[in-house]
Amino acid sequence: MDVDYTIAALLDLSGTALYQEEGYWVFIEARIIDASKRVPHGIKYSLTLHDLSGKRVLGMDNAHRIRKATAYGKAPEQSDHIHKADGSVVPYTFINAAKLLEDFFDLADAYMKETH
Repeated sequence: MDVDYTIAALLDLSGTALYQEEGYWVFIEARIIDASKRVPHGIKYSLTLHDLSGKRVLGMDNAHRIRKATAYGKAPEQSDHIHKADGSVVPYTFINAAKLLEDFFDLADAYMKETH
C-alpha cells in the first residue's frame, strides 16, 4: 500500500467546525487507528454537513459496515460509505485523505446548491 501523505491534513482538521453559507456547517473528525480488513488505510473518520437546526444532511464515515448488498450481490468488506440526505447509505471507495476531503466538499456544495 502506498503511503498517504495527505493524512496529516485530514488529521489537522479533526475537531473543526467550518461554517458555510445559509447556516450550514461542516464538522470533521479523524484519528489514526490500527489498519484492519474493514479500515485498511488506518483512519477512522467522520465528515458531516449540518443544516441550520443542526440536523446532519450529508455524511461520509467508516464507523460501521454497510449491511446491504451492492449491485454485485454482497455487502462491501470495507466500512467507507456516504450517508445521503434521503437516508440512503452507499459505499465509498477511499483512495486517500485528500480525495476524501475533495469528494466530501463536492457533495456538500452540490447539496447546498440544490437546496437553495
